[in-house]
Amino acid sequence: MKRLIFTGMDWKGHPCHVTAIEENQHLLELRVSSPKKESLLGSIHVGKVQKVLPNIQGAFIEIENRLPCFYHLAKNQKPIYVRNHKTSGELKPGDELLVQVTQEALKTKAPCVSSNLSFPGNYLVVTTENHLIGVSGKISRERREELKQLVDAAVDAHRDFGVIVRTNAQEADNVTILAELQELIRKMRDTLHRGSYSPCFTRITARTNEIDSILKNLYWDDMEKIVTDQEDIYRQAVAYRDSLVPKPACEIALYQDSLLPLYKLYRLEHGLEQALSEKVWLRSGGFLVIQQTEAFVAIDVNSGKNMSKKLAQKEYKKVNEEAAKEIARQLRLRNLYGMILIDFINMKLEEDRAELLHLMRQLVKNDRITTTAVDVTALGIMELTRKKEEKSLREQVLELTGGENH
Repeated sequence: MKRLIFTGMDWKGHPCHVTAIEENQHLLELRVSSPKKESLLGSIHVGKVQKVLPNIQGAFIEIENRLPCFYHLAKNQKPIYVRNHKTSGELKPGDELLVQVTQEALKTKAPCVSSNLSFPGNYLVVTTENHLIGVSGKISRERREELKQLVDAAVDAHRDFGVIVRTNAQEADNVTILAELQELIRKMRDTLHRGSYSPCFTRITARTNEIDSILKNLYWDDMEKIVTDQEDIYRQAVAYRDSLVPKPACEIALYQDSLLPLYKLYRLEHGLEQALSEKVWLRSGGFLVIQQTEAFVAIDVNSGKNMSKKLAQKEYKKVNEEAAKEIARQLRLRNLYGMILIDFINMKLEEDRAELLHLMRQLVKNDRITTTAVDVTALGIMELTRKKEEKSLREQVLELTGGENH
């Protein structure tokens, strides 16, 4: 079972908020942010098309403060035009659209926006462009079918929105789920209405409070305890947990030991230091070298010791399996994204290589962010992709420290 920690600490002279998930004394996720930082992620705006770039299937749309954001033409088939109610024709400069920030600015890239507005709840997400009904694959097959029928019967067949049923709906009461569905539909209609008459560059909705967003995306049945040393977060977490039906068994604790700060208790400084290091040691004596470049993430697996030829292939397989498990953890811990190339120790048997790929595919299923083990190249490099959602941990720290490398 897992624990979620909310606390604050000082990192190299910079105060920061820290959110961590740990299991069996191993950090699984770690996030740091400045107390002063405000994120735009999830906020909805009336934006104006600045320029269209057909050669890269994209456009730049300006939102509040004339901030340019990238808009994928191929991924947004149904723009929500404002005021002029344009229904056909190609996107052109000057068009005003209702858009939602789906990805923060990453490295030198602008934030991304989408016309597919999403309205998340505790159990459901309502979307404006994808009109299908989808159910989390983590829900049991029988309950999945029941929930799909429940939602299908509650909405019009000619609806102009889609519904995604979240994992937390597994144990939820059907009446509660349907009540949330109606509330999310009302919220969507209200947002679309306000967007239709609001001036250009208006922010229609703000980003969900960061703590609320984390609690909403949490798989509560898998969470044993939430602990924080901040009273406002404690009250917020208790209120959120108690609003769920049925109420999760997760314990929520307010930590109040002034002699041993919470971040010291969970060794978060040490955990952050390790998560920023290029080298990661394995119990077998092997190690990983993780390097983030502008284009991709490179991970090299090393055995760390000399072996006799007779034992080598068996030992290499063992080290590779251990490395695969640690890499799956490091992807989440460091929030690595994009193309990830892994150079495992070379194994002669094809069946061993196939087993390793299968193992990695099973391991990344536990990641809340979509991660795919694609294949192994002719040179023996395993290719993974991980969806970009937020900055990597390294980028979060650089933003916190103003770009200083420590």
